[in-house]
Amino acid sequence: MSSSPLVSSFLDAHSRLFARSSTVAHPVYISFIFKAYELTTKGDFALAYFFLIVLGVVERLFSLAIDSIHDKPGQPWRIFPRACLYYVVTMIRYILMIAIMNMHIPSFLVTCLGLTLGQISVEGIRYYLMLRNIRRRKEEGYDTPKTSSYDLPPKTTHVSEACC
Repeated sequence: MSSSPLVSSFLDAHSRLFARSSTVAHPVYISFIFKAYELTTKGDFALAYFFLIVLGVVERLFSLAIDSIHDKPGQPWRIFPRACLYYVVTMIRYILMIAIMNMHIPSFLVTCLGLTLGQISVEGIRYYLMLRNIRRRKEEGYDTPKTSSYDLPPKTTHVSEACC
């Protein structure tokens, strides 16, 4: 049984495209601020993905640190550490934004994973602090209802702020 010219041309085009895609390697570049790195090996990808995850976690933790420095009347010196931490957080956010602008879907997903892991760690820290506050209040003898506002963490501005 002979194949039709349409099927044979399709098979020929498929084999040419497959040969071209398997022999020519298209490098993936990931940019961090002013330098783009070429990712060619699995080790390069693993290192870049690890770095993106760490940056996401660090960004979330620094955002929590900004929120832990509360403004108090008569203590204007607290403005400076908050501003310094905000500077670092903004730099990290821009590094992550530039890294995902290379339109490489796995690096975008890894960046989202890093930010999610960072948010999970922030929520865990806030939950731990809430439980510690409840235990301390009970030890001091405060008997308040369970729905009291003292066991809720303060409303934050930087942790809930978007990354990019």
